Amino acid sequence: MRIAIAAAMEEELWPFRTSYQVETRFHQGKIKIEEVIHQQNYQLFLVETGIGKVNAGSAAAILCEQFAPDVIVNTGSAGGFSDQLSVGDVVVGTSFRYSDVDATGFDYELGQVPQMPASYDVSQGWLALIEQLPQPASYKRIKGLVVTADSFMSNQGQVKQIKEAFPKALASDMEGTAIAQVASFYRIPVLNIRGISDIAGTDAPQAFDANINLAANHAFEQTQLLIQKAVEENVTN
Repeated sequence: MRIAIAAAMEEELWPFRTSYQVETRFHQGKIKIEEVIHQQNYQLFLVETGIGKVNAGSAAAILCEQFAPDVIVNTGSAGGFSDQLSVGDVVVGTSFRYSDVDATGFDYELGQVPQMPASYDVSQGWLALIEQLPQPASYKRIKGLVVTADSFMSNQGQVKQIKEAFPKALASDMEGTAIAQVASFYRIPVLNIRGISDIAGTDAPQAFDANINLAANHAFEQTQLLIQKAVEENVTN
């Protein structure tokens, strides 16, 4: 089984890099792909994509072409959109959608790239596997819609518009849907496990700086549990 862990920033991959011994397999621009060594029954790759949709999509294409993982887990931090969430909680995405794409003039759904799906949904098999994981004791793990935009969610007006357009959105990131879109060309499933670093529109930049390590560590804990469970059950789709 070949598993790829993708995150935008060095800080988001730091818990993995301190837990594993890695060798660099690809490094160009902002994109860095490392293979974890000394794994006995599966291959694990760490992918630093860089921030934003273009970097993430480029990294996903290189990853899928050159390393052909069985699954990609997009992890790291996200801005919380839901009243159910607090800083440090973890959101597991059930589907990916863009929140900054508008081709509705051509009868596409808001968020739908022309000639592409309106959303990229995580399979029921993977979601069922995640449901089997123990709930964390000191923070919540909630599953639902995660939206993607090329904007950090610090503008209250923008946040209000997105909440009105996507009322089921739990969180917003800057990479997830782009990774899911590219991976769909290769029929590779993508999961999204994100720690909440800030509440969108509420002193978000300051909260992000203060809580990025907390969010990354909680996402790391849940991703580790998922990897262990997936390897035990040999789940690949």
